[in-house]
Amino acid sequence: MTNRFDSKWFQANLKNALKMKILISTLCFLIIMFQCMTVAAEDSIPFREDSGLTKAEYLLSAGQFSAALNTADDVLARHPNNADAYTYRGYAYYRLGETAKASKNFKKALIINPTHLGANAYIAKIYLDKGNMARALEQMQVIRMTCGYMDCEELNMLKRNIDKYKRGDLQEEKSNAKK
Repeated sequence: MTNRFDSKWFQANLKNALKMKILISTLCFLIIMFQCMTVAAEDSIPFREDSGLTKAEYLLSAGQFSAALNTADDVLARHPNNADAYTYRGYAYYRLGETAKASKNFKKALIINPTHLGANAYIAKIYLDKGNMARALEQMQVIRMTCGYMDCEELNMLKRNIDKYKRGDLQEEKSNAKK
C-alpha cells in the first residue's frame, strides 16, 4: 500500500497536476485566440460580401464606367456608408473626365474611412492633375502610414505618378487619355 505522504507518490502526482494545468491553460488560450480571430474576421470585411462591389470592380476593369456608376449607386442604396462603393464611383467619374464629382466621392470615402488606400491614392492623383504637389504628398503620407512596412500597390502607383509629374509626363498622359 502506498503512503500518501511518500515522496515518490507526491512527485508523480505533482508532475501529472502540472501537466494537466499546462494542458488546460493551452486549451483556454487557443479557445480565446479562436474567438478573437473570428470576431476580427467578421469586422475586417464589412460589406465586401455585397456582390455589387465585385460587379462594379469588374465593370471598371472592363472600361464600362457608366455601368460601374450605376452598380456603385445600387450598392450605396443598400449600404450608404460603404467607402469602397464611393471609391469605385469616384474612379468611374474620374475616368469619365468628371474630376469634381470624382473628388467629391473620394472625399466621402475618406470621411467614412480615412485610411482607405484607393481613395487616398486616387484623390492624390487628382491633386497632381491640378498641380497641387503638397496635397498629393499629404495623401502619400497617409498611405505610407497605413501600409506600414508592407508593399502597397497604391503607394507604388502614387510614387510613379509623382515621378511622372516631376518630369512633366503626367499632364501629357492626361491630355492623351482624353483623346
